[in-house]
Amino acid sequence: MTTSILSKVEQGVATLTLNRPKEMNSFDGDTARLIIDAVEAFGADENVRVLVVAGEGPAFSAGGDFNWVLTWPGLDAITRKVGADAMMGAVQAIYDFPKPSIARVHGAAVGGGVGVMLACDYAVASTTARFGLTSARNGLLAGIAIPVLIQAVGPRKARQLLMHGGIFDAATALDIGLVDRVVDAAALDAAIAELADDLKRGAPSVQTLVKELITEIDGMTHDSQVAELIGEHVAAQCTTVDAIEGMSAFLNKRKPRWAA
Repeated sequence: MTTSILSKVEQGVATLTLNRPKEMNSFDGDTARLIIDAVEAFGADENVRVLVVAGEGPAFSAGGDFNWVLTWPGLDAITRKVGADAMMGAVQAIYDFPKPSIARVHGAAVGGGVGVMLACDYAVASTTARFGLTSARNGLLAGIAIPVLIQAVGPRKARQLLMHGGIFDAATALDIGLVDRVVDAAALDAAIAELADDLKRGAPSVQTLVKELITEIDGMTHDSQVAELIGEHVAAQCTTVDAIEGMSAFLNKRKPRWAA
């Protein structure tokens, strides 16, 4: 039986692959819940240092399954809300993943697929990738992409992309800050592997703390409260096992245990 997601762990890198190529790796409620379960399992696995999100076949992801959403008008309000919550939950699970994450983007990343991509900490795309917040042209709202889209490109550009609904290329995506790096299609896997290896050199506890703090601070007024919060965490981190190991490794001119 074919599963709508594939997952594996190799050398500390977990790969979650959306596996509905005929549907452009769009996802329905059941697939969204599988994504949530897989991401949470990877987050709890101490052997996993980095998460890579990818798509099987010719596309990265088209977000919510259009054929599934077409059934919503005939459903009751509670059932529609459950479906929407599942899609939002999948993107949120990736965003909340407590370790570094990378989107491997090829082919099309459109609609909610852009949300899946931007939920990752890094997005590396092939030169042939295409992007678009196309839902407006179908009378729909790419809601699952909105929070991470605003964070990536700012509110003004987010409004423009969501209202326009057109398709654009990887160079444009890089220019507006939607992706972090663009490489030839043949070099995509090597670029992902290189970035994952670089990320594994960082202390796990610091990387998790960074993700938590950035999210918390982003919602705060930048005043003395922020300075106090950061000061507390800086002082506390210095006493952790990772900090002691990291300083010892530096002084002894060796790699820390997590990077060995």
